[in-house]
Amino acid sequence: MSTFRRHSTDDLVAGRPSEEEREASRLPVIVLLDDIRSATNVGLLFRLCDCVNVQALWLAGITAYPGVSEHATNRIAKTGVGGSMEVLPWRHLEDPVPEVQRLKAEGWRVVALEQGAGSRPWRQVDYGRRTILVLGHERAGVGAPLLALAEEIAELPVRGITNSLNVAMCASAVLYELLERHQSGGEAPG
Repeated sequence: MSTFRRHSTDDLVAGRPSEEEREASRLPVIVLLDDIRSATNVGLLFRLCDCVNVQALWLAGITAYPGVSEHATNRIAKTGVGGSMEVLPWRHLEDPVPEVQRLKAEGWRVVALEQGAGSRPWRQVDYGRRTILVLGHERAGVGAPLLALAEEIAELPVRGITNSLNVAMCASAVLYELLERHQSGGEAPG
């Protein structure tokens, strides 16, 4: 590993893409958070969605969003570091169903991350070329109206005694899978 040289923060900041470059390279994915309780998780998802450069982040129902309260804004900003709240396209929707229906009619594929009978392993799912990735409430999961719109239900394996992964961790695994597929032009394995 003699050729490895760690990038400094200055190197990383200098290498940031311009607004024009970010817009040209957006991943055709909309991440939809359905009733996520934790503003800390919302901040993590802002950061993740910016790092992967998704098209947009939609915050629905009770999901905290910047400006809804001082507490929520501070929690989101703390974990969303790096300006993600300022550069990532986002919006709050009380009811996301009409927008999801509209995009679905335009050819977007709706995939929910959920645990249950009828789900498929996350790496075997057909996410399509343009994806609305739906993540749900930490305990109740994705709401029934959005589940009814999903063409696929993706599930990450849980092999220990803990029931589930954190919502941001699940999103991270799937979004980096989608980024890899998009960059390679590939489809789901097997």
